[in-house]
Amino acid sequence: MLTEEQRQLLLQEPEQNVSLLYMAEEYPLLEVMEQAGMLMCRFQSDEEWCHFSHNADAGFIADFFSKHPKRQFIAVSDSHLFDWISKTYGVAWFISCYRLFLNVPVLPEPAAVIDQLRPGDLRYVYDNSKYQQFLNMDYLAKRLELGGGCCIRDQQSPVAWIMTHDDGSVGMLHVLDAYRGRGFARKLVSAMSRKVHLKGRLVFAHIEPSNIASLKLFGSMGFIVRNRLAWARVSKP
Repeated sequence: MLTEEQRQLLLQEPEQNVSLLYMAEEYPLLEVMEQAGMLMCRFQSDEEWCHFSHNADAGFIADFFSKHPKRQFIAVSDSHLFDWISKTYGVAWFISCYRLFLNVPVLPEPAAVIDQLRPGDLRYVYDNSKYQQFLNMDYLAKRLELGGGCCIRDQQSPVAWIMTHDDGSVGMLHVLDAYRGRGFARKLVSAMSRKVHLKGRLVFAHIEPSNIASLKLFGSMGFIVRNRLAWARVSKP
């Protein structure tokens, strides 16, 4: 686990380092690389993810890859640094998202129609996800165990649901096509946000810039874009 000194370093920029801080609370810490107050923390989630602290620079990244020449799954919260990485090293794939934080002090009580996701629902959740390349059943089971999940049911089957990702962000929101336009997404975001808030955590989400509908929904509920995060699989050429 992180030392108290390392945690305090990350807390100097809590919003920028929030993913790293919350992963350290729930997932095995396999490796820490520290240099001049910069950190790289490797966690075992669906993959071995290497999260770099907000203050990491190109020299630190280059030193990291000199010690780890094989492919790496990385997460970086600085756009300029990721741009440098993508030009310098081979990037097999990446996804970049806005990071939004809830900026309202009071969260409504969950609606009566909200139910809890169950282990038996997870195959259905996976089969209906458009992000299957970033998910697997073990990952979903772990997220249900650690973060729970909320859903709305029809005839005992989930028709809309939401969970949290490995870094504690509100996500995996999905509403089946036949059930859209009924306010289900708003109810689920509210319920999961309250759940995260009651754990004493910052409430945040990651949304792709092209997902205008989700940006509008979260924005209307008090979420504000603060920064960006990029995940990638990187290999040295």
